[in-house]
Amino acid sequence: MAKIKDNLAMQGISGKLGNQVVYRRVGDKIIVVAKPCRKPTTHPTLISQNNRFRLASTYAKNALQDPVLKDLYTAEAKRRGVINAYNMAVSDYLKTPEISHINAEAYTGTQKGELIAIEVSDNFKVVQVKVTISHGEETVEEGNAILTADIWQYATTALNPALSGSKIVVTALDRPNNRVAKEIVL
Repeated sequence: MAKIKDNLAMQGISGKLGNQVVYRRVGDKIIVVAKPCRKPTTHPTLISQNNRFRLASTYAKNALQDPVLKDLYTAEAKRRGVINAYNMAVSDYLKTPEISHINAEAYTGTQKGELIAIEVSDNFKVVQVKVTISHGEETVEEGNAILTADIWQYATTALNPALSGSKIVVTALDRPNNRVAKEIVL
């Protein structure tokens, strides 16, 4: 992909040149790309990805109808040098949050208020982190973690005398409702 800047001969050009290149205008730039190959997509992976992209496009169009979301996506797009708010919203939809670490070293189950720290990242914003502690089929407790200085922290509210074999399931949710879960066994 080549970009053209300040070329008077190319000013205002767009479209196909022969069967080799296409000139596209993106924002205030002209981009030269190879002519796309238009073959029908029959591979299941491609069909699935096309459907995801279609949903992302729909999400972005709807999100930009909300003035608050539009301002958020516009500001983030400017900060990152992304072309526009629409592209930022599509990117947000396509990328799920990532739970990189669950720190439950301070959790003994013997007292309330013990902290479980969770590192979660997303390309835009994580809006909710939910923690569920269970032993066997029984849920000991569940609740939302609170964001404090880039780390989500959950303060326990119940005792868990049978700590060994208990599971902590952390579920993260971003603005377009992409959900991811990670589980650790104590």
